[in-house]
Amino acid sequence: VASGAMGTVWRARDEVLGRAVAVKVLHDRLARDPAVLERFRAEAVSAARLSHSAVIRVFDTGIDDGVCFIVMELRQASTLREILTEKGPLHPGEAARIVLAVLQGLAHAHREGVIHRDLKPDNVLVDADGTVKVTDFGIASAVSAGRDLTTAAELLDRVAYVAPEELAEGDVDERADIYAAGVILYELLTGQLPVAADPQPTPSGQPVHLDVAPPGALRGWIPEVLAGVAMRALAHEPEDRFQTAEDMAAALSPAVPPPTVTAPVALPRDDDERDMEPLAERSFFRTWMAGPLVLLAAAAIATGGFLVFQQVQQPEDPAPAEGRLLEIASATDHDPLGDGQENPMTAASAVDGDTETSWSTEGYSNAELGGLKEGVGLVLDLGATRDIAGIDLQTPLPGWEFELYGGEDPEAADEPISSDGATSFVAESETALELEPSRYRYVLVWVTELAAAPDGRFRAQVAEVNLLPPSG
Repeated sequence: VASGAMGTVWRARDEVLGRAVAVKVLHDRLARDPAVLERFRAEAVSAARLSHSAVIRVFDTGIDDGVCFIVMELRQASTLREILTEKGPLHPGEAARIVLAVLQGLAHAHREGVIHRDLKPDNVLVDADGTVKVTDFGIASAVSAGRDLTTAAELLDRVAYVAPEELAEGDVDERADIYAAGVILYELLTGQLPVAADPQPTPSGQPVHLDVAPPGALRGWIPEVLAGVAMRALAHEPEDRFQTAEDMAAALSPAVPPPTVTAPVALPRDDDERDMEPLAERSFFRTWMAGPLVLLAAAAIATGGFLVFQQVQQPEDPAPAEGRLLEIASATDHDPLGDGQENPMTAASAVDGDTETSWSTEGYSNAELGGLKEGVGLVLDLGATRDIAGIDLQTPLPGWEFELYGGEDPEAADEPISSDGATSFVAESETALELEPSRYRYVLVWVTELAAAPDGRFRAQVAEVNLLPPSG
């Protein structure tokens, strides 16, 4: 299928499971090095833990009679390098969409403790339908670890995407992957690698660009939000970049165009492939339900069953029965004291009925939101003014503090909502509060203090939040 500096990729068939796979075979000159083989095996095992729609799956690895191989998911796709070579710079919306998918894959890997270390357009695959997959997590760096990149091909292949701290010191964390994602975004927007007027020498003999020219200097019509994301990701000091892939994805997501739905839309599948679709392709209303609803209406009218059809229509302002949850129409992020957004792409996860998904704030340096602002929040829209008497909030990260406010305007929900006279609450794994009866359309969960997250940053997370009506 392909050949590169590391080895050759073959199309093969898994005869046990009856499926086509890709098999990457390490070049003989590399396979003869015991240190390379051990590092290669360890990195392959780590990569096999990853299971995400934007990551190529690793199924197996081994050595057979001196042949070192890794078995992976097979995709009929072009590399991002091939697309750049053929098309040049991409439309900003398409560039944002591709990099967002890459970041979603990186975020999953980082949560599993896996750093890519060799992210570049050659390791990003794009199918004909636009599906994006990242491949070779940690594999290329396993081969090059402890070896000098002596050939021009090896040097030029990697150095443009390598973070400055790796060139200078060799130490990397997930922020090195964020730097590489910034280089890719810059290249997709401009058709060029980051350009600077005053390159500085490094131990590798290659320049590190301390002062990168903004993408708009090369192509003037690039949206400011995209240029800003690229420039922050390319910061020379790791502390000045986005600290997590989730943070960069949240900043990038407003520039991603909504998915286009074309008819006919296939019925949902019953197999596991449904869970492998990218998040962006599942965020719209499930229009495939429109067909059955139209048929239902037609059948009801044709049989004189108009009253039946009336009964299945949603009343404008239903009165919830005792103990029933109030329906929340939507959840949106709220960051009026910052840059206006706080992980907007995951806000809907707080009201999707699935406690395995969650909305998270960005990561901050301390519990006081880095001293940058007094709070951030999540706005719950009930769709119409409702009587509210309780809240139930679940989080995988307890210990952060919040307040509740209500109002008829999402941007001015500033009337405090209390519980037994208290207006500030500490989030437990599940927080159930009986609220002073109130009547609002919008409820703001206002986060005022964060909790320490496993990645060393400070955050608040909401896995699921529900509002309750008065009883009786």
